[in-house]
Amino acid sequence: MFCVRSSFFSYAFSVAAGVVIGICGPLLSSDGGQLGHAAHVVFSSGWSWAALAFCVGVMGESRMRSAILGTISLLIAVLTYYSAKASQGDFQSADLSDPTGQTMYFSWGEFLSMAAVWGFFACLLGPALGVLGNIARSGAYRLPCQLVVPFVAIIETSMRLRNEASLQSPIVATTWSVTRIVATVAVFALMAYAVFDSWRRRFSEQAQPRR
Repeated sequence: MFCVRSSFFSYAFSVAAGVVIGICGPLLSSDGGQLGHAAHVVFSSGWSWAALAFCVGVMGESRMRSAILGTISLLIAVLTYYSAKASQGDFQSADLSDPTGQTMYFSWGEFLSMAAVWGFFACLLGPALGVLGNIARSGAYRLPCQLVVPFVAIIETSMRLRNEASLQSPIVATTWSVTRIVATVAVFALMAYAVFDSWRRRFSEQAQPRR
């Protein structure tokens, strides 16, 4: 019974987390002032979506379950994201048969093509990130897996700061800079904790009386 409840909770959480990540990006883009715009930048970044699949993967009782959870969360996020964008007026095209140009229609082709492309990437990356989250809980490869999301954040923000910062508002560039700093601190913190935990385990083993 506990296993069934745990499985239901993990699936429900992956769906809920996907909805939150998918809907926050579009909705916060126009609401909440500068703070809301900064949150929009965070939720719309690739590293936050990678963190979504990774974190729900941590909840998986097996690597297979983690792969499924990671994929579900990203697929839900993609569907929610583009649905929210559509509700805001995106994917609207002018009816060329109307000479005034005032008649608009919803472009299902554009909507479905964008959702399909990113849905493909969700199916491609979701399993891998979910499994990495599962492995990050324990074992010899725990630390390398834990460093994946911070490294993705550092790489993505560095590329954006180098190539796009001059074209964006100051709040966007500041958000990327702060994100890179936090991710860098997280890398060193995880590495320091791994060293401390290894030392603690070794000291504990040496302190045990020999039989």
